[in-house]
Amino acid sequence: MKSSTYEHDTLLLSRLQLFRNVDMDNPALLDLLNLCEYRTLTVGEVILSTQEENHYLFILMKGRLVIQLSSHEDIPLATVEPGECVGEMSIIDSRVPSAQVSASEETSVLVIEQDTLWRMVSVSHEIARNLLYIMSERVRYSNLVIADSLEMQRKYQRYASTDALTGLHNRGWLDDAFDREIKRSERDQLPLALIMIDVDDFKNYNDEYGHLAGDQVLKMVAGSIRAPLRPNDLVARFGGEEFAVLLPETTVANARIIAERLRKHVNEADPGELAGKALPKVTVSLGIAGRQPGYSLDMMIAAADVAMYHAKRSGKNRVETAADVAVDK
Repeated sequence: MKSSTYEHDTLLLSRLQLFRNVDMDNPALLDLLNLCEYRTLTVGEVILSTQEENHYLFILMKGRLVIQLSSHEDIPLATVEPGECVGEMSIIDSRVPSAQVSASEETSVLVIEQDTLWRMVSVSHEIARNLLYIMSERVRYSNLVIADSLEMQRKYQRYASTDALTGLHNRGWLDDAFDREIKRSERDQLPLALIMIDVDDFKNYNDEYGHLAGDQVLKMVAGSIRAPLRPNDLVARFGGEEFAVLLPETTVANARIIAERLRKHVNEADPGELAGKALPKVTVSLGIAGRQPGYSLDMMIAAADVAMYHAKRSGKNRVETAADVAVDK
């Protein structure tokens, strides 16, 4: 860093955040300003580091500073423009700076040593108020960064638990949410039913009309399944053309009624058009299993799957329960 000793331009200083509305003719303040210095920073020169304590307030006079979490980051967290300052937080809390600050171009800064800053605060209430304002803005900005970060985390979590094609929850979410519901049902001794749903002849549909048509049908089926369900019912895309619905506090008999409703919804739904041609409707086969004492999620899925495939073998577009399969055997 190179120091320059030209006299302070009080008119210019009065436009800075720290000296806004401050009496720049105050002799005590002018004496303190004479203890400060201007420095010219070269490109890449670091003035705040996460590895060293800081005892200075830096006010940017000309150029640009960048704030980075570490020296290894290519993209800055924020930039500092002329008139703004850095270093006040580490002076206040006497901790190592939480970020690195460096010059992104040739830059001029006014450097105020820590003790000199506190003496300025003592001689000018306006400087004290401005310093509080600067700190509050810094905290407000940090809160916005945290809020943005949390929102991004929520988005990533949503993407991680959501099937991109249908908008339903995916298998990863299903394993966790369904398992919790099964344990709650076991603990509270409440009925619980699982419906496994599979689109009939989906491979043939894909082969004849194309994968775009198949995707359109899957979205239609997902919407048809979700629409008539209760708010506390859980639905997910199990994989491929298979869907799973968990019905809390529901007996197998009531689950059969709900399953029939879902089957009819799919039957009546219009898959729409593709390339100007109407797509044919599809049907689904459904299998139901009720929770038995000691049943795990995998055991319920297996039982409902067996019932579903029994429905396919029995003519498709129908509902079967695990109890139906046991009777047939």
